[in-house]
Parts: sequence; structure tokens; C-alpha cells
Amino acid sequence: MSDEEMDTAALWTRPKIKTSEGHSKSGKSKKKKGKGRRDDICASLGVINVDFEYTDEDAELITSAKAFATRFRQRLQDANPKVNSAKLQVVMTAKYNEYQKQLSESGKSAPKKGTRSTPKDSKTVAPLKIRLSARKKRRNEGSDEEPENSDHEFEQILKEHERQLDEAEREKEERKQTRKEQQAAKKATTPSSSGLIKRTGNRTEHQDYCEVCQQGGEIILCDTCPKAYHLVCFDPDSEEPPEGIWSCPHCENTASAKEKEVKEENPGGNMDTCRICKNKAFLLFCDTCPSSYHAYCLSPPMEELPPEEEQWHCPRCVIVEPKNRVEKMLSWRWIEYQYPEVASPEDLLKEGETEEGIDSERHTRLMLHPSVKMEPRREREFFVKWKYMSYWHCEWINELVLEIYFTQTLRMYWRKMDPETPPEVDDGSSEDIKTGKLEDKDKEDDPHNLEQKYYRYGIKPEWMQVHRILNHVQYDKNQFDYLVKWRELVYDQATWERDDFDIPLFEDAVQKYWIHRDRMTGEPIPKYILKKINQKRTDKGLIPYEEDERKRKKREAKPTTDIRKKYEVQPDYVTETGGKLHPYQLEGINWLRHCWDNGTDAILADEMGLGKTIQSMVFLYSLMKEGHCKGPFLVAAPLSTLINWEREAEFWAPDFYVVTYVGDKDSRTVIREHEFSFQEGAVRGGAKASRMKTETGIKFHVLLTSYELINIDKGILSSIEWGALVVDEAHRLKNNQSLFFRTLRDFKINYRLLLTGTPLQNNLEELFHLLNFLSPDRFFDLESFTREFAEISKEDQIQKLHSLLVLTCCVV
Repeated sequence: MSDEEMDTAALWTRPKIKTSEGHSKSGKSKKKKGKGRRDDICASLGVINVDFEYTDEDAELITSAKAFATRFRQRLQDANPKVNSAKLQVVMTAKYNEYQKQLSESGKSAPKKGTRSTPKDSKTVAPLKIRLSARKKRRNEGSDEEPENSDHEFEQILKEHERQLDEAEREKEERKQTRKEQQAAKKATTPSSSGLIKRTGNRTEHQDYCEVCQQGGEIILCDTCPKAYHLVCFDPDSEEPPEGIWSCPHCENTASAKEKEVKEENPGGNMDTCRICKNKAFLLFCDTCPSSYHAYCLSPPMEELPPEEEQWHCPRCVIVEPKNRVEKMLSWRWIEYQYPEVASPEDLLKEGETEEGIDSERHTRLMLHPSVKMEPRREREFFVKWKYMSYWHCEWINELVLEIYFTQTLRMYWRKMDPETPPEVDDGSSEDIKTGKLEDKDKEDDPHNLEQKYYRYGIKPEWMQVHRILNHVQYDKNQFDYLVKWRELVYDQATWERDDFDIPLFEDAVQKYWIHRDRMTGEPIPKYILKKINQKRTDKGLIPYEEDERKRKKREAKPTTDIRKKYEVQPDYVTETGGKLHPYQLEGINWLRHCWDNGTDAILADEMGLGKTIQSMVFLYSLMKEGHCKGPFLVAAPLSTLINWEREAEFWAPDFYVVTYVGDKDSRTVIREHEFSFQEGAVRGGAKASRMKTETGIKFHVLLTSYELINIDKGILSSIEWGALVVDEAHRLKNNQSLFFRTLRDFKINYRLLLTGTPLQNNLEELFHLLNFLSPDRFFDLESFTREFAEISKEDQIQKLHSLLVLTCCVV
């Protein structure tokens, strides 16, 4: 209620003040009395004044402002149908105050609630014992008036109150039941307006204010139109909103009028116009919904009519619900449908003829052919990705499917996209700018025509490339489903695919999965897969897989290469990758192997860009290939550098099974369940990273992760015994009290390697923290460490540091 309306209500009911001259005032100015004054106030609000006549029965029944409004509000509202409820409420409040004043002037008083006689069958309520405070006791004791039979009156009040509550509850249930019966009766006699709007995918948004009072707040949305109402504005007696499908008063009245019209024109209850072209006559009526269509407006147009004795169902009723849900819509396009030829002039209706008065053959021809030439009809098709399915399964579906089964998804899509102009396609370099056509020369590079089918609609090629197989489920002897991780997609986007999935490199990924499983767990490879593996090795001139595995296991059981022997040239397993190490990189690897042999932790302090990542990865790879350590190895690096570590590991250490442990909690849950161990149940499922079960084999060789995730998922990472730890950009770790350092102290780590790209002598405090992490027993006092080097020259400082580091740890 606005301030102006409140002032008006107060002005109406303000008591008159008698002045010394005998004149009466209302506020500061004189006001007109009686009906003229009320009419002036109603005129200021734009409300037609209605005089209420009060009877003796009103004096007994009206016990509150709500009872007064229930009895008289409808009369005022009927006289003012277009006035909002806020103004009506002002008038009703003023009239109630006026009514009370009239009662007091006539010597009557409004009856108190609960003073009526109690029915005989009402429940008996035990007297209540109320403990009063000492302050209230003293106030009551000081009163001269002593109520008579107060206990009896209080009991009567309680009984009456309980009876009123029972009556209100019963009336509420009766109203609810009546409303349900009315809705059911209407639904049985006529097609529901809400059903029509929902099935046509109406994208009109509901208004966010009440249709009656034009105010916001908690509103109830009409299911058949965009209007909204306050509960009190459309039904003042209701205390709870209606249940189920609800139509506003406007729609109820409109539906009643339409129902009458439809029954008169079309006894069958179907629409009298085609849902597509909106024209009348020669329609097919659906037997399961109110829709009507022309046979030539269907997609594709009918060539012959269905038999009359059979039921016909429209496209909206027969469309099949997809087995999967739409995850997102990637693009859309227009599809044109040509109408059949126009009916011959001889078949067209002449003046005075009706549809019912022509012969059946002519009627059939007019049902199948339009009477006038019609422009091609356009329909939208959407390129969608299905939930829990890969981008290989994206497909085009008609807009009708989205309208019926995914209305909310379609509505959200149109909030961002233009419904008239399709998105531009990205054809890349294969598009001829002058002609707009794809060049034929690219077909050799794209035999599956993936660019035309997928890439041009926003799908990256990497999203359709198999990264690795995570797990499998066996249905029959030779029938498997595989969980596939796709490149550049997070782990929670992994999808299950059948073993006969015909896409590039899928079979190679399956073979790698079984080979890795055999090497880590000893589980035999299925015979039909082993046969394919051996056939591929034979084509390459290699020995069978079983024989090669026996040699590998014998070589790794007992190291055949002396780790103390320096590499003069890079080993064969590095050369097989196609890469060539620089001499200084090979020297760094030799030095790291020497530190490993002596059990001394190391700091690799090369300048930025000299390949510390490559040296570290080849060093770890040599430990595994030569049988010195099978891992697992933990690499902690800044999140931005993990992709470079993953790329270098894939190139320089192809036999490493590298897992990048990053992503949100859903992705990390998938990694823990499928990448930490082959054994089912080795890691407890769920978002919380709990400890791994003991004596379960580790699936990976190298785990790449960030500093933050080591702290967050300490529970599971600290339960693994790590063969070695590599910390990249260790100079970022500023002090020995950081959470990362304190977390790593609880890890079981056999060897530590720190990488830094800044000269160690530039910052003694930074160097101390690195040494403290490697040897906390020797380096524990920062002040004494810096004091020791403070009073000597730069050259002596460098020499002393060099001697100290050689004795303490290996620095490359």
C-alpha cells in the first residue's frame, strides 16, 4: 500500500475533534460529512463507492476485518472490476473502521470471537494451568475487578476456537476437492489449453507481477497463459495455492467460450484449422489429441489417406521419446519441404459446394493436394549431443522432439540464440571463399568426412580422438563394453562404447589397454584380442607378444644395466621415440642416475628453457625400463605446466602410463575409481578422497598433479608408497612452513628431485627452504644459515655453497 493510499484511508476514518467554538475538525481542515465525503475519497482513488447495508445478522457474524472483507469485498470488486486490489483494500479497511464506529454510536459492540454456543458433540478440552510471572501476579492482585467464572469462560473460548479451526479445515478440504472435480470434468470434456501450449513449445515468458494488483512478490503462474496472480488477488478465501495444472480466471472464461464454439462447429473436439498452415477444410483429425492437419502439410506429405476404419495419430502423438537426454545443442539449420502440386481446377470447390457434398474420389484428391500454390515450408533441425554419449553419437533431430520432450532445454537455448538466423558454420581451410564450397582435395586427408559431419558445427577434432581405455565390462565370452577417455575432455566426460565401435584408433586403444592390464596384474588377454595383437606385430616384423613379454619380465626382474655407468649415447629405448637428447641433457640424466645410486636427493637448477622436464622424465623412464624402480612416481607442478609434462611424457616415455590428476570433484572421482588400480573397490567411491586399500596394485607409472590437489586429496595420495617425487618450479615454495611442505612430510617417498629455474646463490633464504625440505635434520635454522654466508665475498660464498651442496645433496 502506497503512502498516498494510507493517508487516504486515515483521512476517511480520522475521528473528528470538537473545537472550542463548537465546530468539528478532521485534521487541520474541515471535511464534508456523510456520503459526499466518502464519494470524494473514492473518486481520488478511482473507485466507485458502494454503500453497504448492515443487518443484525451482520453484527453477530462479523467478528474481524477478514470476516468483514469476506462478506462485502465481492460487491465492491464487482462494481470495480479493473481496479487493483491494493486500492480496494484501502476502501475495505476504511469501510470496516466506519462500520465499527457505527456500531459504537448505535450502542452495539462487535461480537467477540468464540462467544457462540458450543455444539454438544464438540471435543472436551482440559483446563489449562498457566503460570504467571511475579510481575503480572502483582498487577492482577492490584486490580479491583475480579472476573466471575473466569475458568469456565476461558474453557468455552478454547472450545469455540477449536471448533472454528475444525470448520476452517473442513471448508478448505471441500474447496480443494471441488477444484479438483472441476478440473477433471473440464479435462474430460475439452482439450486442455495448458496441454496445447506445452506441446507447442510456447516460449513466452511469464510476467513477474500480479495481473490484478500489478505488484510483485510470491505469485502463482498460470499454466495456460503468461499471466500471474497473487493467491489473495484471485481467491481471497484460499490459504494454499492450487495443486496440479491451474488456469487463471481469464483462461477459464476464454476456455469456456472456446469450448462452446468448438462443440458447435466441431463435435469431435479437434481444432478446426491445420496446426501447420492454419487453414480450414479437408483436415485429418487426430484420434488421441485435439490437433488437426492437412495431409500435404505433414513431413513428408501423405501420398494416400489412411483407411477410414483405422485410427490416425498425428506426428506429435506418434513421435518416439529419445532413449537419452539432450546434454547440449551444438547448432541448428533450416530444412525445406516442398508442398505437392496444386489440385486441378476441376477438383476445386465451386460456389455453393461444401466439403461434405462432393464425391469421395474428388474429396481424396483435395485432401492430398492444396487448393492454392504454397511456398516451401521450413522446419528447424538441431544438432545435439546426448548425455553420457560421446560426440561421435551427435545427430540431427527435428525441433518437434525438443518441443515435446525437452521444452526447458529448448527454451534456454533460444535465450542465447537467434531463432531466425542459424549459427555460422566453421569450415576452416577447406572452404573456398569465392564459391563457398568445400574443396575436394581434402577428402584424402579426411576419409570419414568428419569435417563436413562434425567439425564445422563446433566440435573439436580432439574430442573425437580416443585418449585411452579406462575400464571394461564383459557381457559374454567375446562381448565387452569399454569406458573411453577422450582427448582434451575431462574424465567425467568419459563414455561407454561397444567393442565393435568402428572409429579410428579405437581398436589400437583396446589392445593397449589389455597389454597394460596384463603387465600390471597378470590377467590374461582374451584370445581373439591377442590374435589381433600378434597379427599386427607380424605385419611389422616383430616377434609374437608372448615371447616378447617373457624377455621383458626376465630383463626387469634383475637389472642388466649398471646405473653407475654413464651414457655416452642415448639408450635405444629413447632413440625409438624419434627424439634426440642434447649433450648437456644426457649429462644431466647421468648425474641424476648417479644421485639415485648414492641415495642422495637432488636439485636440478638449470635455467629456464633447457629441458628440465625432458631430463626428469627420461631419468624416471630409464629407472623403469632398466628395472631399477617400477614406480609409481609423483610429479607435482603448477597447474599451467601440467599439459607440457603430459605432452613430453607421451613423446619421450611411450611405455609410461601417465595419469593427470586434475579437474573438479566429479572428474577426480572417476580418476580414483578407474585410474588408480585395476582392482574393483580398491578406492572407496564418492567425492571424498579416502585411503586406498592395502596390498592393491597401482595402475599408473606416473601421476601428474598440482600443489593444491596434493593438499586437498592428501588422504589417498599419502596412502601410496612413491618411488620418487619430482617438484617442478620448487623456487615458488617460499618457506618450510607452507602447507605443501608440511603435507609432503607425511608421504612415503623414497627419492626427491626438485627443479628450479633460478640461480641458487641469488637467494639464500630460498635455497635454505629447498635444503630444509630435502634434509630437515641438517638444515633447520634459517638465521644461522644466512649469517654464515653474510660476511664473505661473492666468490667465496659461491665456493662454500658448492662444497656444502656436494656434501649434502646433488645439485646439477
